[in-house]
Amino acid sequence: MRKFVRTYSPFLVYFVCVALAYFLCFYLFPKYNAALAYLGFLIIYTYIDIGVFILGFFMGKIIVKRSIDISFLLCLIYALISFGLMLLIGSLKYVFYDYMYSNFTFIFSIFIESLGDRDSLYVSIGTLISFFIGEIVEYINNKSNS
Repeated sequence: MRKFVRTYSPFLVYFVCVALAYFLCFYLFPKYNAALAYLGFLIIYTYIDIGVFILGFFMGKIIVKRSIDISFLLCLIYALISFGLMLLIGSLKYVFYDYMYSNFTFIFSIFIESLGDRDSLYVSIGTLISFFIGEIVEYINNKSNS
């Protein structure tokens, strides 16, 4: 477990930063400052369209570099874990957005309904593909160097 946390900690930091960005852009900025909300939406949707692939690729490479011994199956498992975490973040987008307009307590059904959102799936599948490609590229580089 300790080896997993050491290896996967860069992606967990990335996960927390994206969750914070979603909170700021879909709850805090629109509720309190309309000008910042526009800028926040611009940044977050640019991230959704472009940044997912770039950051996912580099996160995959970093994970393999930090790992002591890695196999193809472990690369696939890490990519699937990243897919699940990014799907979780994508569903939080609508939880924050709905919470801004009504002061309700957290309802798990809203969280489940938002898992199938287009943006959530786009971010998750983009992260899965680019993360896995980054891992495979670094895995092949490590095998050829040793």
